[in-house]
Amino acid sequence: MKEIRVAIIGTGAISNRHMKVWENIPQVQVVAAAEIDQKRLDNWSLRYGVKDVYTDFRKMLERDDIDAVDVCVHNNLHAPICMAVMKAGKHCYCEKPMSASYFDSKLMYDCAKKCNVKFAVQISSLFTEQTRTARRLIEEGQLGEIYHARSVIANYRRRPSMDGPFNGGTPDFMRAAMAGRGQIIDTGIYHLGQMLYLLGLPELKCVFGKSYHKIASSVPGRAVEVEDMCVGLAEFEHGFTLDIQEANACNADVPPMSYITGNKGGLIYWNIDEVGGDWSMGQGPAKLMPEHMRHGMRFTGECQGIHVDCDLKTYYNQMQNRCYNPDMMTWYDNQMHWYKYLIDELTEETRYHTPEIALQASLLADGIFLSQQEGRSVTAEEIKEKSQSLAIWHQETPWGIFDYDSQI
Repeated sequence: MKEIRVAIIGTGAISNRHMKVWENIPQVQVVAAAEIDQKRLDNWSLRYGVKDVYTDFRKMLERDDIDAVDVCVHNNLHAPICMAVMKAGKHCYCEKPMSASYFDSKLMYDCAKKCNVKFAVQISSLFTEQTRTARRLIEEGQLGEIYHARSVIANYRRRPSMDGPFNGGTPDFMRAAMAGRGQIIDTGIYHLGQMLYLLGLPELKCVFGKSYHKIASSVPGRAVEVEDMCVGLAEFEHGFTLDIQEANACNADVPPMSYITGNKGGLIYWNIDEVGGDWSMGQGPAKLMPEHMRHGMRFTGECQGIHVDCDLKTYYNQMQNRCYNPDMMTWYDNQMHWYKYLIDELTEETRYHTPEIALQASLLADGIFLSQQEGRSVTAEEIKEKSQSLAIWHQETPWGIFDYDSQI
């Protein structure tokens, strides 16, 4: 298969997960990296043997031997840097979330179209047998008329860089200037993105919601500037509703669990993938998830007049499919899917259109904050009209000022 030459922008923690996956795709060669932190860049270069490194990513983009760029920076730099990549004529793969606001996500979406480059967003929850099985059952009509769904996660304490065993990441996750928002766009994109995809990207009509910032910092002297919980109720075309709770700090502890209910059957699914899939976090020679992280799903309802409640064994089926058909990794891994899209084995019609999914998730998240601001339910058109950029278009670095172009 065709070799693809990839460069990485941002050599922080998430880039290590991406590199772990790239090592499983020998047709992809990571040939360069850019990072403003010189020490971090040097350590990363030594770890992965990538010798061509830059403190100014714009210099790297001048090269004509790079096919695609993997963007691994913080949320509010996604739009400026991804757009610079696209304008340089490079295909672009962006770590989640697409951005912190609908306005910025739409800029990115439109820029990719105008520049005629291939664009994808990391949403690992899509790339599981849980998602494939759910989508197939919905398309076959096994649930009947779908009228409501719920997307819930309530972590007792799981703020990045701050809480208990989940203390990975940097304090930038808690800084509004860099993160933009909190849980609703951080791991919330996995839950909302998967849900919207399963439902066929229904057209949003209106949202009512609130965000909360109630749980004190657990690190003395370190501020928490983003919300710790968002709740919302959204109505879509044909009257379908979705209720949402996303919390990374609250005095409850409910694992990632969602359900979709129709008039014939329903799906309850849990352990939605938030970590990048088997190649990113799998263990042992077979690269399998630890048991407590393995996704699952149940079908409840009626089948041929019989009331049923059955375990669909989604992770077991994923293991079986991987074993007997290695090509299934195209559908079980973000980056393999991206690679197949780059070499034209997947088209705009056959790939998971992650930019569209992420854009609709951004619209929904923005609606929660606008609803709180307005004190009422808000329409999709109002959200689009009032959404604003949260991106960093003027960045001070140790190497000078980076001014980014916000024009498409």
